[in-house]
Amino acid sequence: MQIIDIHRHYQRTEGSLEAYLARADDAGITKIGLSTCGPLFGQFDNEGVIRAREAYPDRIISFGYVKLGIDGPEKVDHLHTLGFEALKMIVPNVPYNDRSLLPIYRRAEALGMPCNIHCGILGRLHDEAGHDVDASRMRPVYLDLPLRSCPALKVLMPHLGQPWYDEAWMMIATWPNLYWDISSVCSKRPVEFLVGLMRGWGDEVLERVVQRWCFCSDASDPVMMLERHEALLDALGADEALRESVYHGAAERLMA
Repeated sequence: MQIIDIHRHYQRTEGSLEAYLARADDAGITKIGLSTCGPLFGQFDNEGVIRAREAYPDRIISFGYVKLGIDGPEKVDHLHTLGFEALKMIVPNVPYNDRSLLPIYRRAEALGMPCNIHCGILGRLHDEAGHDVDASRMRPVYLDLPLRSCPALKVLMPHLGQPWYDEAWMMIATWPNLYWDISSVCSKRPVEFLVGLMRGWGDEVLERVVQRWCFCSDASDPVMMLERHEALLDALGADEALRESVYHGAAERLMA
């Protein structure tokens, strides 16, 4: 089965990409949505993603980092001209629903660039000096304004918005262009918790939202993440069609 790891970060550690790709091969991962959030996270900048894409053109789907509250819509244009297929957003200087950001979302929508927008708590980062970091600006409900204002914009919400799980779940159920992954949360919460969360709003909601559930490894070992996904899919009684959707179909629809 084809597997797309749609949300992977490019760490600045020497040989990190090659080490990841070796483990990705072990997991059967064929394509990677690679992004970076810069030195604040101990990661390469956007130029690092370009170099990775040049080295592995058949495997890398490139996500360009936009600094919300600092960059303007012209940054989206610039990244598009550099060949980035999608965008990554995290640690905004204002909440995601600040209307000053609408020109950025609308430009991404116009250019057909999906956005991976972090939702949830962040731990202490590598060096926060000079950075304005506030996790409360990254609640799932703050995606309501961009999704409502940009109906053709596709958004990937990572981590099920932890710890705001119910808020995240209802956002996913409300907006058909909101995709999601379970990175981080699946390594912190038992399978039983996730099954209860996903079934808690009823089968009709579950059947609707699982079609936008994307496999990813984020910054974790991809083989371990594959095992965690398999355990959850088994517990949900997933059929082959759902497994194919999680492992590659949803990512393909996100990027289409």
